[in-house]
Amino acid sequence: MHKSVGHGLKRGASARGAHFIALMTEHTKYINVAQVAQIMEEWAPAWTAEPWDRVGLLAGNPKAEARKIWVALELDEILLKKALAANVDLLLTHHPPLFKPLENLRTDNPQTDRLIRAVAGGLSLFAAHTNLDAAPGGVNDALAERLSLVETRPLEEIKKGMAKLVTFVPEQELGSVKDALFKKGAGRIGQYNECAFTTLGEGSFFAPEGRTPYLGNPGGRNRVRECRLETVVPSAELGAVIKALYQAHPYEEPAFDIYELKQGPSGFGLGRVGSLPEPLKGKEFLELAARKLGATHGAFAGPVPEKVDKVAVLGGSGGDFIDRAASSGAQVLVTGEAGYHQGERAWDLGICLLVLGHFQTEEIVVLPWATQLAARIKASGFEAEVTPWTKGRDPWRPVFEE
Repeated sequence: MHKSVGHGLKRGASARGAHFIALMTEHTKYINVAQVAQIMEEWAPAWTAEPWDRVGLLAGNPKAEARKIWVALELDEILLKKALAANVDLLLTHHPPLFKPLENLRTDNPQTDRLIRAVAGGLSLFAAHTNLDAAPGGVNDALAERLSLVETRPLEEIKKGMAKLVTFVPEQELGSVKDALFKKGAGRIGQYNECAFTTLGEGSFFAPEGRTPYLGNPGGRNRVRECRLETVVPSAELGAVIKALYQAHPYEEPAFDIYELKQGPSGFGLGRVGSLPEPLKGKEFLELAARKLGATHGAFAGPVPEKVDKVAVLGGSGGDFIDRAASSGAQVLVTGEAGYHQGERAWDLGICLLVLGHFQTEEIVVLPWATQLAARIKASGFEAEVTPWTKGRDPWRPVFEE
């Protein structure tokens, strides 16, 4: 049985409870699809996804209410039928159901048929793929937690996409300008929001005759008390943040500087590397990892280490990160799938490459994703019923089953 996490009124209530629901509906503030998308953007920004990826709202009406939300790994036939029958408003999946450019929309193609039926049934589709891989609390953190890793950090940090905005604001207007910038995405560092630094100083300017400066007088030199305001901004949000600065700043010509940073958002990156609470024998760790992830047909390449105390993980297809894992000092890289030559590379590098299934290394995010989403919706002052769909299936089967 899947279970619901979060809050909201279930549909299909009995007649006895109809009056109660009517009363509650007057005071309940339900979230809509666009607002859920914004919450996900704050958690796992679309600009942190790989360039080839397709993330965000892929189908549906952004203004539609999202009273009932399901979270899943993949949109398959069973899930679609269940979601439509349950009157789900919004489905969030890790694997984008709309990925390659469509050449047609035909009902005799199972993939496009599912898209047609989802939209016709009022189901909005949202995907968080490689951006959820990179985000704190996303796929790779869930995988590291399942394997009991501690003191984790990204295996490959995102080192792009951030800028610093510096502007100068009259002391009495500092709060309103900061609020305007924060609303457009400035000031986010890791799990913290509204981060900024201010220093008080003196600004000077000459205002020509005929101008109407906010402070000082035209026709002479002016000195005013100003705050230097510094905050970080995702490069993808700079346009919106600068527009908000012009709208909120009291000056006719606000001064500001933008610095490109040689760093990404704190805590974001692909994969994770961490330590075990206590070292384990190599074979003992391989077997334990397979059991914890429910892998029925795992395999490994490279030497089995005598002792394992440092482990790298990357959900899904992570064989390309074998060199990065080896350079991190990990004795084992746990991933979902890898190629033949990546297995050969593991032997050359002296690291064990443990392959436990694409499904097994990503499905573990569904429950924590739903739990975090429900908490974020509630913290935003909205209501919704958020349900993790944990009945997904691995498309692969072992030849020899017990």
